Amino acid sequence: MKRSFHSSHSSRSHRGIALPAMVFLIVVVTLMLAAGLQMLTQSSHSMTLQVQATRALSAARSGAEWGLWQVSDPGGAMALPGDTLPPCFANQTLTLATPLSDMPVQMSCTREPTSGTVDEGGLRLASYHIVATAAVGNVGANDYVARRFEAKHTVCKNPGGTAPLYAC
Repeated sequence: MKRSFHSSHSSRSHRGIALPAMVFLIVVVTLMLAAGLQMLTQSSHSMTLQVQATRALSAARSGAEWGLWQVSDPGGAMALPGDTLPPCFANQTLTLATPLSDMPVQMSCTREPTSGTVDEGGLRLASYHIVATAAVGNVGANDYVARRFEAKHTVCKNPGGTAPLYAC
């Protein structure tokens, strides 16, 4: 009889350990799943930001190219005399065509010298600094992306050259 009492007591103590082990296992698996879901969410957000950053850089580059075209006057469309170089365009916001239409581009231009030209052996020169900044999202938000593209360009005219280009 002693033996059966001891055996019965021993089996009761083994039965009570299964429930805490199962609870521990469920908690550990749940924490691992939550961590995996968090990493997946962060990875997806990071990928979205990378795509937006690439789009913003493309928009800023497009804006800079537009700005360079404005100050180059390659076809003589401004009908400026041979000793006059184009002025800078006014600061403005460009709206690009789709698929970049959701990224306005802030444009600015600085000219050196501000007016007139630099005489370089009879040729007339002016340098332009174009800055294009494209942004999407709200400043301070975790989805905000902005890219800035700068270009410098020197334009040359030969007052003794052939109109309308006065090529150097």
